[in-house]
Amino acid sequence: MRRWLLAALGVVLTGCSSPAPPPDDPRPSPTATATPSQPSEPSSTLEPCPGGETTRLTALTLNIHGGRSKADELDLERIAAELRAWDADVVLLQEVDRGRERSDAVAQARWLGDRLGAGWVYGPTRQLRPGTTGNAVVSRFPVVASRVRALPRQPGLFRRGLLQVTLDVDGREVDVMSTHLDHVSPAARRAQAAAVASVVRRSPRPVILGGDLNAEPGLPPINILRLAGLTDSWPVSGTGSGLTVPAADPQRRIDYLLADDWFVPLRSTVLISLVSDHRAVRTRFELLPADC
Repeated sequence: MRRWLLAALGVVLTGCSSPAPPPDDPRPSPTATATPSQPSEPSSTLEPCPGGETTRLTALTLNIHGGRSKADELDLERIAAELRAWDADVVLLQEVDRGRERSDAVAQARWLGDRLGAGWVYGPTRQLRPGTTGNAVVSRFPVVASRVRALPRQPGLFRRGLLQVTLDVDGREVDVMSTHLDHVSPAARRAQAAAVASVVRRSPRPVILGGDLNAEPGLPPINILRLAGLTDSWPVSGTGSGLTVPAADPQRRIDYLLADDWFVPLRSTVLISLVSDHRAVRTRFELLPADC
């Protein structure tokens, strides 16, 4: 039974460099950014809890497209400005480059962490020539541990991975996970979602999962994650359709923030990036006390 009820109802880089993952198959002045208006946060909808005070945490997920705009221009400064304006405690990123020619060989997770004055963890998933690309977490909370997990892969498809980062959230350990599922094969996405679900089930800590899942609501990958005990934050705390791609005129919702029942989603919004081909998803959560 859920602990809350809505009133209406591997290789990880963390502040240092490290070896690249196994090879894959071949194949700066600041600029202003619009600050989306945020709706006021509702009052708590929690049932009474015998524990102490709850903790509030804002998470955000964004596929940054290597920091490159639709015109294929690198604009990492604008990405940093957008993230700063959106003011999340924990940022889950996908398509993050390190050492790639397309992004001027910048170690993007480190660069963004430094720009935002936050801790960072980079989880490479694909070895390129040169450089890598993968997932990242940028956090105001201290990093306790981190791990990259390889996800199932079909021959000829890109490598995919899950970056699992344990944070110290006001004295409580929480797992945040950033991932990017396959964009070509439904079978690969199902297998990858099942692997992610297995990691979620084994975690002894509260879990938030975010990323570009390349699957719309109701499709098997999302259902697999729901059966692992995760709740899609958008239907319970967002307004409207929550579409995320393409950024300029979104037609589909494939970017998600999901959490287990230690978290209550209070307010979710979709935010427009002027660089990425995806919109960001931002959710304000309440973390229930450990003795709830």
